[in-house]
Amino acid sequence: MPIAAAALDVRGHAAFDPRAEIVLLPVDGGEPLALFGDGARVWRSLIGAVPTADEDLPGDDLGIVRELASAGLAVFAVGHPDAVRSLEAPRFPSPLHELVHVVVARVAERRGIRCVFVKGPELHHQGLRERAHSGDVDVWCEPRRWVELVAALGPLGWSREPDPWWGTPVGHSATLTPPDWGCQIDVHRRMPGMTLDDDEAFARVLDACESVGVAGRSIRVPARDAHGVIAALHAARPEVGRGASPSGLDLASDLLRRLDDPVAACDRLGAIPALREALLRAVPDAELPSDRGVPRDWAWRDRPDRARAYFAALGEYGLRARATLLWRLVWPSAEVAIESARRAGYAGEGPLRARLHRVLRGVRGLLTGRVARR
Repeated sequence: MPIAAAALDVRGHAAFDPRAEIVLLPVDGGEPLALFGDGARVWRSLIGAVPTADEDLPGDDLGIVRELASAGLAVFAVGHPDAVRSLEAPRFPSPLHELVHVVVARVAERRGIRCVFVKGPELHHQGLRERAHSGDVDVWCEPRRWVELVAALGPLGWSREPDPWWGTPVGHSATLTPPDWGCQIDVHRRMPGMTLDDDEAFARVLDACESVGVAGRSIRVPARDAHGVIAALHAARPEVGRGASPSGLDLASDLLRRLDDPVAACDRLGAIPALREALLRAVPDAELPSDRGVPRDWAWRDRPDRARAYFAALGEYGLRARATLLWRLVWPSAEVAIESARRAGYAGEGPLRARLHRVLRGVRGLLTGRVARR
């Protein structure tokens, strides 16, 4: 029988060589493989087939089956946990992005880490946006285990981008970049803009989830109303130095307008304070409950520059935590310092000079109101 972590029928798909018929993920977690010609024909013929004795297969086909088995794409057995029982066309515009969803889901499942895939092409399938494609894959996992999930994806080729907030309570997500896949993964432990604590927010979204099939496997996505609130928070989120953009508020309002009960959906996820303006645009006559709580990771993003934003973020924590966070910010790890220098136009600096230049840029920004991008 044919086995794979995931498989897609890509005949005629513009993203692949015209000869490619099937794209699949090996069960050992390797990079995607393409099947074409007789290999694709034989592999496809095994899907759903009844057990067949070797001598009943044509000689050439038996040789191909043995080659597929040696490559880890087939087994001589009557049962296997990764048996492929159907082959569907891609659900998402980018088949490779669809396979990345499966990679993350399998890694999380093997470790018992609950996760939900947010934003992305599923918003299009739920009728919440016109655009179908997304440039990366966003996954929201159990907050207490997000570091574990980030680490587990490392051996498969995704490396975490340097981040001054890593290892602190400030950061809400980690961006992972692969060498070859061409698709980043953002692993979230919370979504900015909710007033709920991390565990409660994740539990409420997980409680309002639905399963969808991608590449022959099942993943969880938020139910439509919850997903619309998450997407609206992302659209309305202020950006340091720019605040909340008019186009972002327009998009947030449009998303909320499409929901069955936008006020109830926002209230359930503690999003009314952050989305009050967008809600009033979407539902002008709505009676909104009074604000309960302060949106997480929100106010400090509305600052005019990064220096002020970072210091405002520190203000959300106790005195002891502030001292530790301030030191991490002023004198970060070597990788963060070097990346900061590169983005500021000082490529090639060692850790010490990179840190010193970072301090100087921060002081200059506080004094002048301008700060170089991190």
